[in-house]
Amino acid sequence: MNLDKIIEKTNFYPKNILLLGAADGIGQAISKILINSNANLKIYITSRGKNHNTSRIKYYQLEATEESDWLKFIKILDKEKIKFDLIINTIGILHDEENKIIPEKSIKNFNANSFIQNIKVNTLVTALCIKYMTDYFSKNNKVILASLTARLGSISDNNIGGWISYRASKAAQHMIIKTASIEIKRTNNNMIIVGLHPGTVETKLSKPYLKSASKIFDTNESAEKLLKVIYNLSNTDTGNIYDYSGRIIPY
Repeated sequence: MNLDKIIEKTNFYPKNILLLGAADGIGQAISKILINSNANLKIYITSRGKNHNTSRIKYYQLEATEESDWLKFIKILDKEKIKFDLIINTIGILHDEENKIIPEKSIKNFNANSFIQNIKVNTLVTALCIKYMTDYFSKNNKVILASLTARLGSISDNNIGGWISYRASKAAQHMIIKTASIEIKRTNNNMIIVGLHPGTVETKLSKPYLKSASKIFDTNESAEKLLKVIYNLSNTDTGNIYDYSGRIIPY
């Protein structure tokens, strides 16, 4: 992928980029593509664990499901006087077998704990991110806040059922993105808030379910496609949910 050509074509030149939950998986792949471009970028990454800063990346420890951690994080941003042009939230959960969080095949398998954890990670994080980060964008004529989501969050596109906790958390995430975009557009027409479906990607999140997938991307392939969509967004796209090819996913 030649990110530099896309940057030149779209006239979007973000300087400070924040990647949430990008110590591994798709987020890490996105960071590598950005670093390997010729653009003069500063990359900031949050993760639950501690990581060592590099010459190109600065890490922050953030438990994104805890509002108290967000309050600590913005104090750091205030102190360091950082404003972002692009924020990509890559945090999500599909399964956690150790804690018995497994997609349900039927409503009869519905598990309250699994539902709550899906809501916390897939929905609450997006809400807290928008709540706190919209005050930490630059004054550029185009700034973007994108959250990874899933096609399974589409209510109108649900024809087979199943996976109710995951679907519900993603549908709620879409509602937060849409509602927040309407509100923020009233005061900041330069901010674009969207959801992005990365496809089925070979990561820890989706590993147990790859056999049933018709198309599988590695993390680099997905990251390339997502960045192309992001860089081609316009102000009229705010509030929409897109897949990795740039097609709108219905709510």
